[in-house]
Amino acid sequence: WLKKSEPTEALEIEDEEKIGDIELARQIREICNSVADSAEAVSVLYYGPSTETKKREIDRYERAKKRAEKNIEQISDELLRDTAIYQVLNFCMKAGAVETAERLFHQIQTARIAALVKSEHPMFRDS
Repeated sequence: WLKKSEPTEALEIEDEEKIGDIELARQIREICNSVADSAEAVSVLYYGPSTETKKREIDRYERAKKRAEKNIEQISDELLRDTAIYQVLNFCMKAGAVETAERLFHQIQTARIAALVKSEHPMFRDS
């Protein structure tokens, strides 16, 4: 009964009830921030030999990305959705997941956020 349990990560919390756009956007931000270290580790470990650490970090990153993208689909407000996409796109760029970042970039509808992405990531300037 004194055994410590692993802390629950933001990406592992399942919501049974319908939540609003602001809460979904907050969860996405929390997921991206809490798993940013795994995203950076994925970019470094990707080409190296297969290790338990590599598998764990890639799995953690993939679960976070999947959860964040699932939450994005549920946001109805355009500006909140695009802001969430921007956060997940940056998260993917940290991991070197350029194809996912490109797909997310093309979902952005707000000109101001698209311009922000282009200013931070030159590869999107011609898109």
